[in-house]
Amino acid sequence: MRLTHSWKKMCCLVMAAASIGGMALAASPQATYEEAARNMAAHPQGSYTLKLGLKMPFVGEGAVVNNIDVQERPFVIQSQAKVTGFAATTMKKVPEGKAYAVQNGKKIDVYYQEDGDEWEKKSYDLKDSKPLADYLRQDYNVLAGVKKVTAAGGNDYNVVFDASHIYNPADQAQWKKNGMTAEQIRVMTKVLQGLQQCGDLSTVVTIDPATKRISRISLPLTDQLRSLALTLVDEYGRSDADKAVAQSFIKMSEVSLTIDCTALPQGTQLTVPEKVIKSAK
Repeated sequence: MRLTHSWKKMCCLVMAAASIGGMALAASPQATYEEAARNMAAHPQGSYTLKLGLKMPFVGEGAVVNNIDVQERPFVIQSQAKVTGFAATTMKKVPEGKAYAVQNGKKIDVYYQEDGDEWEKKSYDLKDSKPLADYLRQDYNVLAGVKKVTAAGGNDYNVVFDASHIYNPADQAQWKKNGMTAEQIRVMTKVLQGLQQCGDLSTVVTIDPATKRISRISLPLTDQLRSLALTLVDEYGRSDADKAVAQSFIKMSEVSLTIDCTALPQGTQLTVPEKVIKSAK
């Protein structure tokens, strides 16, 4: 009996030690988020779907959806944007169709459709011809601007970003250097200032424990999303009358933003179609 009792006691002690050890080794919510965010920064290759959805009373649902595929080597980005539901009838200038960006030696060539089916091209200088993937770093400070990370259950984490880091007037110089036009900078500034005025940004980040990468970022119904939707309508609405109606509905509507992140399909090789390169002006 004593032997059996001692054996059971030893088993309990071993199990308790293993349990305590496991708790000690478990990563904190902030460490888990930091690792996943670093992995995304160092290896951004993947497929991203950004969806700004609106559900308006008496009107229905609409969304602005942008699918972005990123390939690290060789560096190619393929973007496909579309507007669905009532948003397609109330907003006329939101760019739709495909766009491409590809590294070409010491330049980034961007191909896009401004209006209609004609392709246009812009090139932006790089400091050298070194592959862009070589500049991606694992030690990037992904916690800059992050106020708090807490567990939300399952693989979800609540991540709160400091509003003071959303926009800084000094950012405009970098945007210009990156090739943004004066009009794009104006709209971007308006959007970010509106978000900043609404206070800290709360998000729910889903992390895949197998890949240690972010699989989804979602923003619940917040003042920030209303501000973003109102700004988009103000910039891209068809007429002043349409804008006024749409904005009044947005103030009573459900607004959501999700970013889904997945791996590129097996065997995917992104390239800019030859016909696009030849026809671009």
